[in-house]
Amino acid sequence: MKTILAVVAFAIVTFSADAQVNTELRIYHMLGTQAFQMSTTAQNNMGDDFQVERLQYYMSNFSIVHDGGMETAVSSDTVALMNAADGNFSVVELGSHSITNVEGVKFHIGVPQPTNNEDPSLYGPDHPFTPQSPSMHWGWASGYRFLAYEGTGGMNFSQTFQMHGLGNNNYFQTSVTATGQMVNGNLVIALDADYVRGVDNINVSNGVIAHGVDQEDLTALENFRDFVFSSSSQDLTASQEELENVNWTVYPNPSSENINIAVDSEMEIDGIRINNALGQEVAITEVIDAITSIELDEAGIYFVSLMKDGVALTTKQIVKQ
Repeated sequence: MKTILAVVAFAIVTFSADAQVNTELRIYHMLGTQAFQMSTTAQNNMGDDFQVERLQYYMSNFSIVHDGGMETAVSSDTVALMNAADGNFSVVELGSHSITNVEGVKFHIGVPQPTNNEDPSLYGPDHPFTPQSPSMHWGWASGYRFLAYEGTGGMNFSQTFQMHGLGNNNYFQTSVTATGQMVNGNLVIALDADYVRGVDNINVSNGVIAHGVDQEDLTALENFRDFVFSSSSQDLTASQEELENVNWTVYPNPSSENINIAVDSEMEIDGIRINNALGQEVAITEVIDAITSIELDEAGIYFVSLMKDGVALTTKQIVKQ
């Protein structure tokens, strides 16, 4: 099950160990330190610029680590098909559990046996395993695509890359240290998913096409296992509706002079941060007036973020000529 959830209240987890509390895993979709956006330029650890055009993956076989190393398994029926384009974050409902202090979460990327090799038409229209468009099912013998990561790279982003990772032997478990926080009466375990790390050590500028089990498709799955997920530092008090109601504009874009950031929001914004295409912070300023003017010295692609409590709430891309 996968939903986008609006939340408005926040508290540290302090409840009885006997209490059953509804528990959720929240995945924030990221490109480096920025909120994920399709067709936004990012750069991997090999210095390759790339843009993402499709990013979907399955999550299954969840368990929660808590209270001195105890591990509570979530129902095996819990499965999520993540789509990075769905919004700022996605939520997996993990059920109700007796938990005092969350210490981490475990899950697998992909679809477990024997489900992986069963008939996808057996599932209802809203189930993650039912036939999708674009397809996440490779065929009965090979099963589902655990991960579909597609985009463009190379000069002027003229080279298409595709990694479709699959295979029962590549059904990897991920273990992430994390804490829980009470949000609107629910226990939320929040993770950042940095999809730049998903293409570590993959030459995305060379038009790689890898559909299978033992090439760059395998490297991408290993990257999701080892590098993509971490405990989140996002502001859990900001709801999806609140973020959508933040009206702001960056102009002119592209710009050959100073850029102007106009913010009209009922939400309190602490400041404005600008990062370059490498994720390096190049400017940060407080929001004093309705319009803030910032000078950028070098030409290039930049990401302007509105900040609250040290966290980027929403981000826009600009080009300095």
